[in-house]
Parts: sequence; structure tokens; C-alpha cells
Amino acid sequence: MRTSARFILFALLLAALAVPAHAQATLASGAQVEDVGIARWRDSVVITMNLRLDDMAVQSNRSVVLQPLLAADAKTAWLPAIEVMGRRRHLYYERNGHQVYAEGPVQVVKRQKGEEQRLTYRTALAYMPWMDNARLTMTEDLCGCGQVEENGETPLALADVAFVPRLAYVSPQAVTRKTRELRGTAYLDFPVNKTTIYPDYRRNPQELGKIRATIDTVRHDPDATIASISIKGFASPEGTWAANTRLAKGRTEALKRYLIDRYDFSDTLFATAYEPENWEGLRAYVQQTGLKDKQEILDIIDSDLQPDPKEARLKREHPEAYRMLLEECYPGLRRSDYVVTYVIRGFNVHEAREIIRTQPQKLSLQEMFAVAQTYEPGSPDFNHVFDVAVRLYPDDPVANLNAANALLQTGLAEQAMLYLDKAGNTPEAQNARGVALLLQGRYDEALPLLRQAKDAGLKEAEENMKILVINEE
Repeated sequence: MRTSARFILFALLLAALAVPAHAQATLASGAQVEDVGIARWRDSVVITMNLRLDDMAVQSNRSVVLQPLLAADAKTAWLPAIEVMGRRRHLYYERNGHQVYAEGPVQVVKRQKGEEQRLTYRTALAYMPWMDNARLTMTEDLCGCGQVEENGETPLALADVAFVPRLAYVSPQAVTRKTRELRGTAYLDFPVNKTTIYPDYRRNPQELGKIRATIDTVRHDPDATIASISIKGFASPEGTWAANTRLAKGRTEALKRYLIDRYDFSDTLFATAYEPENWEGLRAYVQQTGLKDKQEILDIIDSDLQPDPKEARLKREHPEAYRMLLEECYPGLRRSDYVVTYVIRGFNVHEAREIIRTQPQKLSLQEMFAVAQTYEPGSPDFNHVFDVAVRLYPDDPVANLNAANALLQTGLAEQAMLYLDKAGNTPEAQNARGVALLLQGRYDEALPLLRQAKDAGLKEAEENMKILVINEE
């Protein structure tokens, strides 16, 4: 059955009655079969039908054996038979019993000659995958002697009991502004106590080049517009707090001025901040060293002392470690962190179909969802969209729910459960969790989740529950 490209996926027909091959089948014996139903219930297939025996002629000393057969390709399952006996044959049966030639259990019925006679037939058998689209027929032994009539299989119905879940995808909330960021850190070199940037000084050509490359990446992208540039400068703890404050602030402003002059940016594009002494960075460095006095140094760093007394105590009590830190750690504490914030334009669905294959980070979740709607549900392209979405937005509940649904649609329940852990507690998510449990045969665990989603008004959950309950109110 071809599934439509809608996102409310109609799939769980398994609990509904299969469409009969004939609304009313008349057998060679004169019996009529009506209201044939083939339904899936948990791990069973339930087959029901009504038989009218009014026009069935059975000689008094004879019987007719009716036996349903479920078959698909080379697989078959004989269902319990019905033996309709004439008066004398039934009397003999009651007194002596007899050998029945049917396969498996037999229900014996006495034909009430000249009277209306109805019989309700119901049986269940263990579900097997080959039964998904099996044929149900009725065979007849008109003499009760184990001889099935030639061409004596009357078609009754086609089964449709494959468990294909009904899933509810959620459209992500549309965003009016797609904001992205590029981050970096530059380690600029300044002459001692200077705040002027010399582009050719020591490492500065490489470090300034990193910043320019980040900015140019956005400037040369026709789909992007720079919204702001943030810079935060850090100085190392040696020297006085006042001097370091001047250096951190002045060097941050120098980098800002360099970029304004380089690109003719507006001053209002920038946001700046500074950290006079990078004690946090110093602590992180010490923590990962093997210094013998590491804990004592960390205790000084974590103390409530003011910065200048703290640095003096560190220098006085741990001179050897202090010299090592000056050489190996302090240069890395003097840095400039920068963030280029930019805005990506919106894309129509035709543009988005191309971009998702090359630069998916430019798309919003809503734009990706629109792309998915252009593909057949369950197709590789359809599933690819939701896989990309959850990788780019790994903590978004909607992205996780839709990715889980795509996996459930292909029967990958265990993989889907990983995404469902972050899919929230909406009715759609509870429905998906219930489906995942159903696919694993954990029916009793699935039922309360599906009932919760159904009670919240989710029609998909109500349909999914049909495999679990009978006559659910």
C-alpha cells in the first residue's frame, strides 16, 4: 500500500477487519459465510465469521465438514473445522463418537432441518509475519469422509494484519531570525606594557589572520549578514591589578579598532569586555599539571585574597612553580576571545532541498521539516532530513521526536528510543514511546503511554491501541 506524503501517517489498519473478498460467500454445500474478520491482537491473529446454515442440505446419515484455511505462498495454517451433521449421523456421534477427517480441532453442529440456523465462528492463532497478507478460504468435505471437493476452496477474505504504526510528526516552530555564531581565540603579542597592535610582531600575522578568516567566512557568504562582533580580552595575573586592568581593556579596544579600520565596520557593531587577570585559566592549567605542590597552589588561587596579595603569596611560597607558570602558562592566559554573530536569510523549499545536502547548518528546523514534506514518508530522502535535523539540533525535543518517528517507521525501535529520551512528554512523544514498545513486544508497558496520548486527544494513539485492547472505551 502506498503511503501518502502527509505527516499524520495512516498506518495501523491491523486491528480493523480485513475487507472481505465477498460480502457474502455461498459455499457448495449451501452454507453462507458473512461478516468475515481478520484482526491482529498483540501476538495473535483473530478470525471471526458468521455462518448461515438455512440453505444447507445435509442427509440424515451424512455430515459436511467446513474447514477454513489461511495461506500465503507455501505457508498454510488450518483453522478449527466445523462438522455439520444430519440427524442420524449426530445421534450415532453422541452414542459412539467417530473419526473426523479434518485437520485439528472440530466443532460439531447438528443441522436443524427446516429451521433458521446461525453459527458464530471465532478462533485465534499465533501471529507469524507470513500472515500479513494471507488469503482466507473455506474448504468443504461434502461427505464427511475426508474428501475435499475439487476446486472446493471458496475465497473469503484477504488479511491485512501487518503492524505498521501510526505516527504523529510535529512541525517545528517557525523562527523569524536565524542567528548563528562563529567563535575563536587569538593569542596576540604586545610589547611589554603596550596596548598597540603591531600586525607583523611575533605571532600576530597568524593570530590576526585567524580572526580575519572567521569574519571573511561570513562576509563572503551571500546568505549571511554579520549582526555583531564580541571581543573579550584577558591579561595574565603577574603585575598589579591596576596595570593589568589597563592592559586588558586597552588591548581589547586595540583589537576592536584594528577590525574597524580593516573592514570599515561601524563602532556599534562591536561589544567588548575584558578580564584584568585570568585566574580561571591559571587554575585550569595548574589542575592538569603534575606539580608536587599543586594542591597548595590551588588553595591560594581559590582563597578569598585580593588579586595582588594572592599573586604575591603564590610568588613567595612557590617560587619554583611560579617561574614555570610564568614561562609555560602565563603567555596562554593573555588572549582575546571573539564571537562573530550573523543572521542567515530564509529559504524557500526548493532552495532548502539543495542546501540541506551541502550546508544544512543554514536551515532552521522548520525549513528542514518543509523539505521532508516533499518526500515520500519512509523513503531514504525523507529519513535523511530528520537524521540531519537531529544531528544539528541534538537537544531539541521536536527534532528528537521526528527523528525517532522516522526510525520507528522502518521498525528500528531500539535506535528510536535513544532519541525519545530527549523528545519531551507531549502526546506525540508518548505515542512514539508506546509504538517503540509495541515493536519490541512490550505490550503492557506500551498501553499506558498510548492511553495517555489518546486521552490527550491524539487520534494516532487511539488507532495504535487497537492492537492492544478490545472494545476500548
